[in-house]
Amino acid sequence: MVKQIKFSAVLLVLALALSLPAAAADYYFKVDTLKAVLTVQPDSSVEIRYAITFSPEAGSHPIDIVDIGLPNENYDIRTARAAIAGSELNDIRNSQYVKPGVEIHLGSREIRPGRTGTLEFAIKVGQMIYPDSDDSRFASLQFKTTWFDRKYVSGNAELLEIQFNLPPGTTPEQVKYHGFGRSDNQPSETSYQNNRVVYIWRWTGQPASVPYAAGASFSRNLVASVYSPPRPSVLKALFTAFLAFFGFVFTLTPLWIIALIIFIAVRSGRKRMKQYLPPRLGIETGGIKRGLTPPEAALLQELPLSQVILLIVFGLLKKEKIAIKEKSAKDFRFHEQKQEGLELQEYETSFITAIDSENRLNKTTLRKMFTNMISALQKKMAGFSRRETNMYYLSIMNKAWEQIKNSPRDKLPEELAASLEWLALDPEYENKLGPFTEDALFTPGNRDYWYRHFPQRTTGTGARTVPGKGYGQTVSGSANRFVQSLQVFSSALIGESAAFTSAITKVTNPPPVAQSSGSGGHGGSSCACACACAGCACACAGGGR
Repeated sequence: MVKQIKFSAVLLVLALALSLPAAAADYYFKVDTLKAVLTVQPDSSVEIRYAITFSPEAGSHPIDIVDIGLPNENYDIRTARAAIAGSELNDIRNSQYVKPGVEIHLGSREIRPGRTGTLEFAIKVGQMIYPDSDDSRFASLQFKTTWFDRKYVSGNAELLEIQFNLPPGTTPEQVKYHGFGRSDNQPSETSYQNNRVVYIWRWTGQPASVPYAAGASFSRNLVASVYSPPRPSVLKALFTAFLAFFGFVFTLTPLWIIALIIFIAVRSGRKRMKQYLPPRLGIETGGIKRGLTPPEAALLQELPLSQVILLIVFGLLKKEKIAIKEKSAKDFRFHEQKQEGLELQEYETSFITAIDSENRLNKTTLRKMFTNMISALQKKMAGFSRRETNMYYLSIMNKAWEQIKNSPRDKLPEELAASLEWLALDPEYENKLGPFTEDALFTPGNRDYWYRHFPQRTTGTGARTVPGKGYGQTVSGSANRFVQSLQVFSSALIGESAAFTSAITKVTNPPPVAQSSGSGGHGGSSCACACACAGCACACAGGGR
């Protein structure tokens, strides 16, 4: 009898041991295909349709619920529809784990290991059409696909696809896609169907554990309205955070430590917005990268973009490719000059392209010039040491300063003309250049130097002006006014420096997207949309369980 009890106990333990893996089985599946189709309606709403094919791996928990992330909370769950193999699924709820998003309960249509199933889902979402920040005549749509936590996903998807059905009335000549700072982000296919433009982006053999982005702009009058989100108050957010933090640690921490933490956080945020290069340009094994131009060397040192654009202008003036006139205070007009057989840098060509029909510089095109220039610099620097390369170009700059200091007075204009592009790499070039720019050396018409090309007023009192000053100042006066005019000139080209640089930084060195795994049986991640282009309406994370 005792032996029989022991034998029964052993069987019970074995049965429990065998049943535990099955009970503890987690989700592990392959996403064979993921297709998203967005149709823009004339009322400004967007219908989002997904078709996602899942193949659970052996030993995986059956896929019984699928979470799909949505661009925002302005969706109408009453419009949600889902089906598998033609069988309608009626249990669709707001997701407990993916915010914003929905969870679709598959019920009897759950997908078991060894089988494949395609979930079809559709829902209508509002507030996805934004103003195009580049052109007020356009409206904009940006979208990121839902994705799944990598710990639940096996291998790569055979096909990932985003299709935009732009609103009725769009034509190929009046729409544009968003490149997100990349030249390879153009649509895989463009067509014109049912009185509307259709864009399709495709990726093959890529993981479904990251989002994929697409964007397009179209005429604003083709939709009823656009959504302009209220701008968050930085001061209000900072004040709220301060109060919360202060209330929590007031009795534990001296007040000066709290103030120091806030100061460091604000300063760090401002500093990061000036860093338009990613933290690392590649594995540094190749030493110094020679052959960079002064503007490229300035970019590598992350000098202010107003300083970089001044160097670009210097180069084009030296090549006599452009002429500049100052029509009124801070209103500069640019004119391209014919030069046969002249070889230009790619960014110089882009700068000339930025000259609009009124001979002003288009700031949107200038931003694209900088993002492309930074991207090209990253490729050039691949495998080279950024630190050693910066030291090399700083040594060229220092040598140029030594030559200026040791130059005889009568040779100084020629020396300045030859070295100014390298001198301007110095963050303190304005202060250092002042003592060498005596008015007598810069009297117009004396000699044919680079400074003769700097803008002069096209209207004024007739007083003799010093090139580069542009404010009707006579030759007599402080030499430092010449340097100050360079500052005014370069700043006027890009406008508000912080905003201009921030728009580029969002593309070339975007802040990291914080991700946190879903809990329970879900796969998925939280969402932080960081749209750097014309309009933001990004889908967040999703998952399956």
